[in-house]
Amino acid sequence: EYHKLHDLNKKKASVLIVGAGFIGVEWATEIEYFFPEVKLTIIDALPRCLGPLPDSAADYCSEYMSAVGIKEFYDCKYDAKSSEFWKKIELPDGADVEYVCIGVKASNYFMPQETLSDKGPGGGGWIHFNKFMQVTKKDGT
Repeated sequence: EYHKLHDLNKKKASVLIVGAGFIGVEWATEIEYFFPEVKLTIIDALPRCLGPLPDSAADYCSEYMSAVGIKEFYDCKYDAKSSEFWKKIELPDGADVEYVCIGVKASNYFMPQETLSDKGPGGGGWIHFNKFMQVTKKDGT
C-alpha cells in the first residue's frame, strides 16, 4: 500500500475515504501526514465524524482535518454510481482511489449470549462489562 500511496502522492491524486469513524479518520490523517500532496475527502452518513465519541473529540478531529486540508462531508450517503453524489462532495470527476472504511461487526461469537448486547453498531453483539472491565450479563450482574 505504501508504494500505491507514494505514486498517488507524486501525481497529487484525489482520494475518497468513506466512513468518518475511528478507522476512516485515522486513515485520512495518516495519509495526509505521510503523503501531503494527496487531495483527501472524507464522508460519513452521520452528522459528524467519530459518531460514538463525545462532541469535544469530534470537534477537535474535525478542526484538525479542516486545518490540514481534508475536505469533510457529513449526512452524506456513499453512492459511487451517482454523478450527483460526486458533485455534492466536490469531486465531479470522481476520486482516483476510494477507501471504504465503514461497517463493523462484533466478533464475540464465543461469548455466552447473556453477556452480549442486543443493540449497537453492526446490530449488537457487543460484550457488556463494568467499570472494572469485568464481563457482566445484560442486567449488569
